[in-house]
Order: sequence, then C-alpha cells, then structure tokens
Amino acid sequence: MNENNHEIIANNIRVRRTSMLVDKTREVPRATIEELCELATWAPNHKRTWPWRFAVITGEAQLRFGNTVAEAMQSFGDEPTKVEKARIKYARTPALIVIGSIAGDSELQTAENRDSAAAAVQNFMLAATSRGLATYWGSCPKGANDPVAEFCGFESDTTVVCIMYLGWATTQVETPQRPTANIKFLDK
Repeated sequence: MNENNHEIIANNIRVRRTSMLVDKTREVPRATIEELCELATWAPNHKRTWPWRFAVITGEAQLRFGNTVAEAMQSFGDEPTKVEKARIKYARTPALIVIGSIAGDSELQTAENRDSAAAAVQNFMLAATSRGLATYWGSCPKGANDPVAEFCGFESDTTVVCIMYLGWATTQVETPQRPTANIKFLDK
C-alpha cells in the first residue's frame, strides 16, 4: 500500500460519522444496507461465534418501534417528556439499524461477543460514510433492551449494542478535536 492510500484511509477515519443531518425523504436502498451489514461482519470475532444480529427498521415500523421503546421507558419510570419524545424520534431518518450481540457460553465470551458487535458498528459506520451516508450511534434506553430485542426478532438473550440512525448526508458536520492518543511504549 502506498503513502497516498495510507493518507486516504487516515482521512476517512478522521471524518465525523455521527450526524442527524440527512435527507429524510431519500430512502437508503435495501442492497446498500445489506452490503453495509455484510461489511460490518468483518469485525474481529474471537472464537468465531458470529454474534452480530441486524434488524432494519423503515417506514411506519419506525413509529411502532418508537412506541415499543416508549412503553418500556414508561414502565422503567422515565420522565413523561422523554417517553413522548421516544415515540417519534426513531423516525428522524429514513432507516434505523438495530445491531445486537448474542450471549456467549460464558461471561467472558458474552463480553467478547459484545466487543465484536461494537467493532461491527464501527465497520458499518466507516463503510456508510464512504458512501455518503450519515450515521448516528444511539444507545438502547434503560429497561428497553428486552422489548427492543423482541421487536427485532432477536434471540431472547441478545444485548442491543446500537440503535443506528441512517440516511443520506445533506452536509458535512465539523469534526471535533480529539485529544492526543494516550500511548505508553513498554520495551523493558
């Protein structure tokens, strides 16, 4: 790989991938989403457990999803304003991608599976950015993991790692400054 390719890769990684500034009327083709999910599965995966689970939510299903989350939040005792916001917020982009991680045979394997799913999210985001798509990594609200996993048709022991908003970027968002990497070289 030449120096120019290294610079292109570094610049792509340094681009801000989290943005909700999308064209809400422009659908993301199913084939594009399928490719992004396939690229996500190239994440490192200790023991080859293939823990990733993907659910693509579009159209009116996004409002049903929001109601599922809102009901879980309400049962958990969240503030009414947060509950009502949840009912509609998942329809802010043309698509939602829920990424889950299945449980392992041990606590360690479950943790490694979740780490792999998080790496899959990063792969997805990098691939989406390279195609002109904007993504936003949202967390599953407290108390909503099981209802979300059930809504998505995931196994009952799945951990929801990411609720990702996805759409065609309408503008480039400024990339925030990052602190210098905290690196310790140990050679003795």
